[in-house]
Amino acid sequence: MASGETGVFDLYGFELTVTPQDKADRYVCAQYAQRREAKWEPFVKAQALPDARRLKRFVRKGVPPVLRGWVWWHTSGAAAFRERYGHGHYASMVAAGEERPCVRQIDLDLPRTFPRNAWVSSPDGVAALRRVLLAYCAHNPGVGYCQGMNFLAALLLLAVEKDDERCFWLLVALLEGILYPKTYAPNLDGCHVEMRVLGQLLATKAPKLSRHLNSIGCEASMFATDWFLVLFATTLPSETAARVWDCLFLEGPKVVFRVGVALLEMHAPLLMRKDNAGEVLKALKDACARVHNRDALMAAAFQGVGSFPMARIRELRARHQREVDDMLAARAAAKRKGSLRSAISQAQAMRASGTSGGGAA
Repeated sequence: MASGETGVFDLYGFELTVTPQDKADRYVCAQYAQRREAKWEPFVKAQALPDARRLKRFVRKGVPPVLRGWVWWHTSGAAAFRERYGHGHYASMVAAGEERPCVRQIDLDLPRTFPRNAWVSSPDGVAALRRVLLAYCAHNPGVGYCQGMNFLAALLLLAVEKDDERCFWLLVALLEGILYPKTYAPNLDGCHVEMRVLGQLLATKAPKLSRHLNSIGCEASMFATDWFLVLFATTLPSETAARVWDCLFLEGPKVVFRVGVALLEMHAPLLMRKDNAGEVLKALKDACARVHNRDALMAAAFQGVGSFPMARIRELRARHQREVDDMLAARAAAKRKGSLRSAISQAQAMRASGTSGGGAA
């Protein structure tokens, strides 16, 4: 990874190592964001979002950070979820979460969640994150807590000015209204499906790169798991990840495919020079960590990669869902078979031991 200046902190309190080019990119994006903020002023005063067509255009150009809590609340469907469950639901779920089995894993993961972020690792930050995760665990016991949710919730907290109840409802909207079903299921069924779909989309959009990655045994699951589980929160600089989330909350999970393909295309020359999967993974990780020009990334995602018909994505999901179901069924059958063999072997060993003992007596 390129060396650079340290001691630079982004909007959400993450320390960065930046090169002169990174600093220039960050400055240009900050200036653009400031100009865009003025465009939102009439809607803030009216406390009403723009009409649907204008809203999409505005969001794709970036939601001003100070307005993210308000805009995401309405574009994500979080407000509707709270109305459905009632205003006291969050507090009751926090209390109920203390009795759930997930408490132990949550408490183990809290100190591992962005430990270098001053607020997230502070007593207040840890307490707020714990409340959100406990509440979701109780709210949706079928899913409970899955590692990765901690990073999602932590960045949400930072982006919505540390309002843990608002963060909880945004998490509910993401996991239950936006992401592909079963993304956070125990077997990560939905995540497996989405990664396979990404691989197919890459083969269509960047066939040369796709062939190269396949030739060295580098599958999408090797680099894209976090893209779908934590939505780039641990992959991209936080301000860039939040920019992706602006569009994700409004337009849905198709945005993850767009950004994923854009990242791979942007770094294709670098990745094409790598001759094994390990080198690809390191190069891609380092390159993504330095995508400070969020405007360029989103332009590439929405203008550079071409159309992403939802009908095509649904078709690919249906096909790969069947494949994943078959894969998981075969895995479960093999596990049952292995358990049966183990039980038979143990029983035989016990009988043999008993016979031997009886003869000796």
